[in-house]
Amino acid sequence: MKKILVFAISLIAIGFNSCVTSYQMVSQGESFDALTKITDSKKICAFPNGGDNGKNLVFSAQDDDGAYNIYKKDNVLSSALIQKTSGNNFNLCPNYCSSKDLIAFQYLAKTNFDIYYINASKGKAITQITSTEENEYNPCFSSDGKMIVFEKGTSPKYYVKYKTTSNAITYVKGVKITENQIWIKNLESGELKMIGQGSYPKFSPDDSKIVFVKYELNKMKTSETGTICIISNDGESQSQITGTDLGYATWPNWSPDGKNIVFQLTKPNKLDSDIYTIEVDGENLKQHTVNKSDDFAPYWTSDNYIFFTSDRGSKQGAYQIWRFKVVQ
Repeated sequence: MKKILVFAISLIAIGFNSCVTSYQMVSQGESFDALTKITDSKKICAFPNGGDNGKNLVFSAQDDDGAYNIYKKDNVLSSALIQKTSGNNFNLCPNYCSSKDLIAFQYLAKTNFDIYYINASKGKAITQITSTEENEYNPCFSSDGKMIVFEKGTSPKYYVKYKTTSNAITYVKGVKITENQIWIKNLESGELKMIGQGSYPKFSPDDSKIVFVKYELNKMKTSETGTICIISNDGESQSQITGTDLGYATWPNWSPDGKNIVFQLTKPNKLDSDIYTIEVDGENLKQHTVNKSDDFAPYWTSDNYIFFTSDRGSKQGAYQIWRFKVVQ
């Protein structure tokens, strides 16, 4: 299970309060004039997706009983919320498909996560997409809603370091590296295809490529780190756009024109993550947030806003959803 997912599930329950929109100034050095606080709740709101042209924002929020459910804002600047799932479950990481008006998400059923979807406007009946003994995470629809890409949990790879003395080999340390698989499911034919290894897969705007996170040893070979990579949707061509020396990069999403990637990054020797963008050829890395808070799970809308989750301006772990306009 991923770092950020474990982090989210372990958070304490916070009581519900209606969400309202407020405006906050930013920390010195951040690359925008002001932030909009999209949710302002006593409960945790996280993992935003959608919100294009100010409509159909979906996210996960924690209920009074500690469960996580999917919520929707038809108008991102309105205080009105619509609860889309219910029950004492963990419904996380929603992905909104505008062409089909569907929301895909990961659902904890008994002991493992599976992928489900729900109609964004009608009722609360959910449809199951995956059903295995493994965990399936982080779904993303293709633009036409005919395919879903997701990751499947697999056994990690272990790197073991030894120290040799004159008469013995002594075990020093083992490092665990995540080895999850990326799968695409055709929702019309039911066909499943594994195209590579990695996490957080997201279709490009034209569906020809998938951005994802590849896990590797860090530069010092002491722990796991994440790098941002792009693969063709048939798995034939792959490129890497960030290196292990940059820090732990994760949660990538495409810009609306497909020329840039937004992601969260935790730099070496830094405790909190920030929001960055980079061109798909690995050029023009830009840091957008510098606040001493956890800024994570970014999504780049068609009207050039970046939504993200942060506990800035509140006590640690009291996560809400924010957005800023991308400065071109």
